[in-house]
Amino acid sequence: MFEKLIGNKKLGGVVCMIWKDGQVVYQDSQGYRDLETYELMTMDTLFRIASMTKPITSVLTMMLCEEKKLSLDDKITKWFPQFSKMKVLKSQSGEYEDANRLITILDLLTHRAGFTYSGFQKGKLRDDYNEVLGGDIDTECTNEQWINGLASLPLVNQPGEIFNYGKSTDLLGILISTIEGKKLGKVMEEKIFNPLGMTDTFFDVPYSKRNRCASNFGYDESGNLVILETVPSKMAFKERPPDLEFEAGSGGLWSTIGDYLKFSRLFVENGSSDGIQILKPETIHFMCSNQLTDYQREHSTLLGSAMFREHYGFGLGLAVVLKENKYGSMPCAGSIGSVGWPGAYGGWWSADPIKKTVSIFLTHSMTELKQLAQGIGFELYEAIDIFSNYSKENI
Repeated sequence: MFEKLIGNKKLGGVVCMIWKDGQVVYQDSQGYRDLETYELMTMDTLFRIASMTKPITSVLTMMLCEEKKLSLDDKITKWFPQFSKMKVLKSQSGEYEDANRLITILDLLTHRAGFTYSGFQKGKLRDDYNEVLGGDIDTECTNEQWINGLASLPLVNQPGEIFNYGKSTDLLGILISTIEGKKLGKVMEEKIFNPLGMTDTFFDVPYSKRNRCASNFGYDESGNLVILETVPSKMAFKERPPDLEFEAGSGGLWSTIGDYLKFSRLFVENGSSDGIQILKPETIHFMCSNQLTDYQREHSTLLGSAMFREHYGFGLGLAVVLKENKYGSMPCAGSIGSVGWPGAYGGWWSADPIKKTVSIFLTHSMTELKQLAQGIGFELYEAIDIFSNYSKENI
């Protein structure tokens, strides 16, 4: 299946892995990490994991919660008073109403704060998001400029009202950085990466490791695979400009499949990975518990689909399986209670605490929303479905 997609130039190269009961039982790398040099894809290839960063930032948030440095009920105005008088967009014509309450940490973790992404909007709000905040992953804004900019934009729903995927986890990242008094990446390194031995995960790829980065694969207007100079996040370079302060807690990390396995094992080993306890069992179980009401599952949409309606809920920073989905794999798959969250550049993972398995799929397939609407790039999701079904049926 991989060879066919790569041979037809629908995917550049992929790595995948299945872990069960303490050992890797399947792994494979196919294709190329660079279509210009034809360097082969390898298991230690570095990928921009995009929104697979969100669960890491969410785990870090819960670590600070356990340390009593924040509470899920805390209002974000405790640190950022700029959000004390938010407006809520009532219509695309520009009618507003006052927010009926303040935004909490729990709202951020569950994407019910009212923030959005520019790509999900039209007209003035879309333009304002781009102008005020810059790219979705990398931006030249300072943290202070970004906070002030986000607070100046209207919410798309009342706090707590409904799931709207957006900038919430970026705000969590800056909040963590503010509490700890150091950059988000440094806090992640000290509290998660170093303890778990994740030596290949970072916001800024060290010079000595840049040769292992996958190229920015994407598609042209005809759906042909090409290497992109710019990507949907505005920037996705192996080397970020040295003066960038902003580190995207929602999607900025680079990582390898081996490193992400070390992280994802937390969700099948009761908050530990290879014997290293990161969160208490009760904390990880709460993270994996659905927080959306039936109404929110029915009416929350992402990319035009009511993804939570039938089979899924959403916990703290990741989706949770509520009813087994025999065929689909988005946003995760497995037994009831399995969790995961994909990345926009082609990354996908699921952790199944019942079967004690972790399945991970990584590639670079940087498809814009307008291309998906035209049917370009869907071979990626075909590949993930086939891999996911193989994992469910054979492991």
